[in-house]
Amino acid sequence: MARLRMLDAGLRPEPQAEVHTPDGRRRYLDFLFREAGLAVEIEGYAYHGSRDAHRRDIARFNQVLQCPEVRRLLRFSAEDVFHRPAW
Repeated sequence: MARLRMLDAGLRPEPQAEVHTPDGRRRYLDFLFREAGLAVEIEGYAYHGSRDAHRRDIARFNQVLQCPEVRRLLRFSAEDVFHRPAW
């Protein structure tokens, strides 16, 4: 749904974009505007709803922000996508 909302708005991000941490680990982003260095992640509670998942997400986002391809990271909830898409 997020991809369709972005397409409707005239935005063309790269979906499931692969980036690399300085130590060579691969990470995949929901969306990346590669030229702008802007990563967009959509967070659904069902997938991220436990303490362990939350800890893994924190570590993952810190790693993503070390990737040279990413200069800024925006995170949105699934609720944002469905109920506040203009935001």
